[in-house]
Amino acid sequence: MPERHGTKPATLADVAAAVSLSPAAVSLALRGKVGVSEATRTRVFDAAKTLGYRPIAGVSRQHQKQMTIGLVIKAVYGDAPEANRFYAPVLAGIEESCRAHRMNLMLATMPVDEHYYPMEVPRIVTDRTCDGLIVVGAHLSRATAELLRHAPPSVLVDAYSDDDAFAFDSIATDNIGGARTAIGHLVSKGHRNIAILATEPQTFPSILQRRRGYKQVLSEAGLARHYIDAPYWPPESAAVVGVAYLQAHPEITAVFCANDAVAISLIQAATQAGIAVPDQLSVIGFDDIDLAGFVSPALTTMAVDKVGMGRMAVTLLSHRLEVGKECVTQTLVRPTLMERDTVRTLEPLARSETAPELHLDPQPA
Repeated sequence: MPERHGTKPATLADVAAAVSLSPAAVSLALRGKVGVSEATRTRVFDAAKTLGYRPIAGVSRQHQKQMTIGLVIKAVYGDAPEANRFYAPVLAGIEESCRAHRMNLMLATMPVDEHYYPMEVPRIVTDRTCDGLIVVGAHLSRATAELLRHAPPSVLVDAYSDDDAFAFDSIATDNIGGARTAIGHLVSKGHRNIAILATEPQTFPSILQRRRGYKQVLSEAGLARHYIDAPYWPPESAAVVGVAYLQAHPEITAVFCANDAVAISLIQAATQAGIAVPDQLSVIGFDDIDLAGFVSPALTTMAVDKVGMGRMAVTLLSHRLEVGKECVTQTLVRPTLMERDTVRTLEPLARSETAPELHLDPQPA
């Protein structure tokens, strides 16, 4: 326990420094709130008593305020966060969990460029008005990661840092495992010429991971790879590129798309071009956004628990605020196959004479 000199009264920050916790976690412990273990609470009370921090039983109004979480979400091409069909459920999960734990929630958008790198950082990252931050959907440059390192504790949700030296608590989708499941499903249905649409060699990390899973399975199966490279946004443009490639390569019977928005646009563009889904072309997406079950035919896709990701982010941030310095926690949410109507089983005569044997694990060793 550090010694204090002089007559200046101890502050909440002094107690926090003494026990290596955040001020927010110390405040929770002193107020008898849930989310703090008894061992931690005892440690905080002992430190407060030793340092002469008062009051212990009742905290002053200054420290009775609710914990405030800052939610920072990428803003691309002028879209509002609530309009994004993947992130809107994530935000709903965060808001629901904050409300249940009586936490305030501050929302700020972070404009990003075409590669999803932040072009500017909102003030709530640097002015320390929040107890903790949840960053959604951004691709952090080294400079932005450095800013976050000196900001309140942060959790990344479907967000990535270029520099491994700046590791953050994070919630992400198991994109490699999900892609392996999707391609394995197509192979099990007799498809041998499978393309991947709208991943590109240089794009957002989660999309690159889906490309990696696609490559792994086809390599293991000894099948040719067909990359239809195009930006995944806007999805309508990717669909145009996809249809042109399909018309030039009629041997392709299935397409794995970077996400559901691309898959839905491809179905629409293929239908307009006279390519019937799934009779002539099978399509599988990723994310299971709300539209996936309402388009016709209904989209087969990899379902991601987006609301759960939001709830988990709040839980992880609460843990970080309580324990302070501890090992970084990185959580992968495993997607599940949602079978609907866009994948057709090929007739035996359309299959290769020797079907490859696949023993797929979501993540290879």
